[in-house]
Amino acid sequence: MQQTQELPLHPSNMVGLFVEGWYPSEEKAIMNTPLFTMAASLLTMAFPVLMMISGKYVIFVPWLICISAILLGIALLSTFVQRRVLVMHRGVHLSVVFLVFSILFSFIDGVSSWFALLFCIGLFVTTFRVANKTSAGYGVQFRREWNPKKLLTLNSNRMSHWKILNSRPTSGLMAVSRTSRQLAVMYCEFTEEECWLHLDVFSSDIFDLDGFVIEEV
Repeated sequence: MQQTQELPLHPSNMVGLFVEGWYPSEEKAIMNTPLFTMAASLLTMAFPVLMMISGKYVIFVPWLICISAILLGIALLSTFVQRRVLVMHRGVHLSVVFLVFSILFSFIDGVSSWFALLFCIGLFVTTFRVANKTSAGYGVQFRREWNPKKLLTLNSNRMSHWKILNSRPTSGLMAVSRTSRQLAVMYCEFTEEECWLHLDVFSSDIFDLDGFVIEEV
């Protein structure tokens, strides 16, 4: 049985590319939708600023802020579906809060529309940060062929910060890890004849795949 440990921060390539059985994921982030929706949201956020400063057509301000929030929500969602690990990212969680508040404050009587606009700007910033790292391929994604009848077992050295949610192969989350330096999830992807175990890591640290998953003969 092989032993493993997480290696310290290092700016070079990630460990694992040449570990037997593991392959770099072929999935690449497609960021066309986030790019265009975020660009459009800048325009729909600029108009309310001009309207509130000039005092003209202010009746349209809540609707324009709402449209901006929806566009950014689409950008966030289309970014979120690119990486399964983003379900644990605090930037995504904060973006959802900003999205709800920006829409809610747009239509509350007696509350200045500036508050809704500030929440919308916050939504843009958090969504941009998540989308920027996703488009840059931040972290690593690996996969390996897996027996759909085999239970997932991780090396005991990793269990201090890994939690197995479901050891049976499933398309849902099977294992998760959250530390101050790393977010990571594991899940399976099924095709007609194959089952692939995926590891999605959101971190700048080197990730050592050697002996990570215990192979029982």
